[in-house]
Amino acid sequence: MMKKTLVALAAVAVTGGAFAQSVMTGAVGFKFSSLTAANVMTSGWGVADGSITVKSTDDVEGLGKFDASINLAADSGNGSNMTAGNLSVSLTMASGVKLTGSSTYGGSYLGSGLAAAGADYDTNMSGKIFSSRSSNDAISVSIPLIDGVKLGYTHTEADATAGTGSAAASGTITQQYDTVTLTYAAGALAADVGFRNYNNQIASTSTSASSQNRGSVSYDLGVAKIGFGVVSTNYTYGNTNVQSGLGINIPMGKLSIGGQLATVATSGNASSASNYNRSGTMFGGMYSFSKRSYATAQYYSYDAGSTVSNTSGYSVTLYNTF
Repeated sequence: MMKKTLVALAAVAVTGGAFAQSVMTGAVGFKFSSLTAANVMTSGWGVADGSITVKSTDDVEGLGKFDASINLAADSGNGSNMTAGNLSVSLTMASGVKLTGSSTYGGSYLGSGLAAAGADYDTNMSGKIFSSRSSNDAISVSIPLIDGVKLGYTHTEADATAGTGSAAASGTITQQYDTVTLTYAAGALAADVGFRNYNNQIASTSTSASSQNRGSVSYDLGVAKIGFGVVSTNYTYGNTNVQSGLGINIPMGKLSIGGQLATVATSGNASSASNYNRSGTMFGGMYSFSKRSYATAQYYSYDAGSTVSNTSGYSVTLYNTF
């Protein structure tokens, strides 16, 4: 199955005419990882990445530029199966206004977004200290205001069949949300602020989100890039969850090293056990053998809130891209 898919994609990439502006890229990574939780250590070898991405561009006179991207990933490293990953299609007009429709496994805003400052080499704090990432369908518009400043709006739903809204089990209410962002990126400075409002709110419930505020900033000093970000989520019960991250990345020729400090604080819950402050750290590096091949190494430790609170792990990964 994988071989047939590869042959078909390769044919698309080299065919002339309508496919002349299509480009295929990919990555394969193999890693050794170890995890210690509740005094139990597990470790072993495994595939870190096995993916193919096809991107195409089409300039339409009088309208703008269409860009489309589809990603196929090896299912748990099994070469006999390829499953659809991230997909997107966008239209960028001459005015700079950009419309995008996508179905993606969302990136971590703090762990691999602006606040990461390049420290996200192979893994991040998503699902550890920070909230877990999920697959979502979204439609968004980005509008340039002045040099370096853009206004954005995104409507997001749980991954679903087109036209059916958020997918959910019978009797389960899922929350869609609308996000307004203002971003700045010019020279060494990048900043982002956003406000999110949730629908399908359930009154006086500690797990039903009502709104979210977020912001991050990063600055490239040349010798190092630093970043900071915070996400504050409010719930209908009146409780809050505040996550923050501080990141640094230091380039040293073929080698770059970096780290992240992550924190989460909850308040306003009915029980004292649900109100807590936890933290975690992560550091590591990346070494480039060439433009296409590199290796990463990372170590992390965080308070998981269990009886044996500290969870830690490390990984070493070898990548080749094409």
